Amino acid sequence: MIKLIWAQTKTGVIGKNNQLAWSIDQELQHFRKATWNKDIIMGRKTFASLNFQPLKNRFNYILTSDPEKYQVYQNRYDNLIFINDVKPIIAKYANNPDNELFVIGGKIIYEIFLDSADQIIRSIVKKDYQGDIYISELDLNKFQKISEEDFDEFYIERWVRK
Repeated sequence: MIKLIWAQTKTGVIGKNNQLAWSIDQELQHFRKATWNKDIIMGRKTFASLNFQPLKNRFNYILTSDPEKYQVYQNRYDNLIFINDVKPIIAKYANNPDNELFVIGGKIIYEIFLDSADQIIRSIVKKDYQGDIYISELDLNKFQKISEEDFDEFYIERWVRK
């Protein structure tokens, strides 16, 4: 099962200078809880924003055009692999409820996986933050919103493929 998970403002901001444009502890806790002990995939820039360290207690796939360039990191961590082809990943996880993969960014990685996603978990930050990275306008016509959970500074929408 492929799940896209991200936080954005109402205007679509998802980042600033390759970092989150906000710091909301409760939203980060939501992300941690959702992805804990799961497999995740991110792009090279997102990995760089994490100081080139994989997220703990998760298996980390890093999508890059040049996996060999990052071999030193792969040798350092046992929960990390660099890949340049998403087809085997999609084949392994799509429509497979026993095997979850969370797509955690960035923008291009979300675009790559949208057509294969089974679910979307989207946090909408209520305050308007300035940023330089925006989520693309997504066509959610193939998805149905199944829930919305409200918190002080954000709310979470959960969508499933129709």
